Amino acid sequence: MNHKTWQSWLLGILRLTIFILACYFIFRVIQQNITALKALEIEHKGLFAGIYILSHAIYIALMMSLVFAWLVLLKFTEPQRCAKVYFKSQIMKYLPGNIFHFMYRHQQTKNNYFTHKQLGMAAFYESLLLVIAAFIIANLLFYWPDQITWLTDWLPVPFWAIVLMEFIGAVFITRILVNYGYLTALASYVFYFMGMGLMTYLLIEALGFQAQPYLFITACFALSWLAGYVIPGAPGGTGVRELAFILLCSPKMAEHEAIVIIALIRLISIFSEMAIYFMADKLSRPYRHLSAWFGKTMP
Repeated sequence: MNHKTWQSWLLGILRLTIFILACYFIFRVIQQNITALKALEIEHKGLFAGIYILSHAIYIALMMSLVFAWLVLLKFTEPQRCAKVYFKSQIMKYLPGNIFHFMYRHQQTKNNYFTHKQLGMAAFYESLLLVIAAFIIANLLFYWPDQITWLTDWLPVPFWAIVLMEFIGAVFITRILVNYGYLTALASYVFYFMGMGLMTYLLIEALGFQAQPYLFITACFALSWLAGYVIPGAPGGTGVRELAFILLCSPKMAEHEAIVIIALIRLISIFSEMAIYFMADKLSRPYRHLSAWFGKTMP
């Protein structure tokens, strides 16, 4: 067995172990909160139904913003075709391996206009900018230092100094992104996380759960998304994202409420991405107008 095969086996075992541990933790939390979950009642069912439907619309709109960022990275080359490929690829991130949406996007987009290197670099910058955007939003948790004592207790300097250093670093990163024309893409990714935070906030209100600050819940989602994205685990970050969200929200938010909210978000994302797959042709049509920007560099 060659070296690459061993690496593949070890990575697979690591992914499976993380997924099993995350699922076990979630199972234990559900067991501990089973009474509260069974007693859960939706007082305003009409409001909840309306917010649930609205959440699907918000999610689709946010996916469209991710597509726009992807087109920025591709310099608006064949925008309608590339948008359609991106929409169809989203559902494939739930396949084992968590990379098939990248593979599908790369294989379907490749033609005379794109080289393997160009598509590879676009995928790299997409991941990098998504991580940066999530990290920026996650910094909002410093407004609630008592909620992240697992971090603030271990910081070698006061957390305000960390924020100051990050702000200075952000200024330099922004200048670099402007020079490369990637600031627009980063703004689209920040918009995505703020929108997901809004969706989470609305679901909390609709279910009548204890009110949470919008920025706090947005930061919790961004950091949990980041954990599911960068930690090798289950397809689409399943298990890891839910685990991180529950840990980050507690004890400011009741565990059973956090479970319900993150489960709803997962259901909304899955069903919306299934709908997006079948609606890809229609959703991609508005992007054809961007062909006029072909070859142009945005901020």
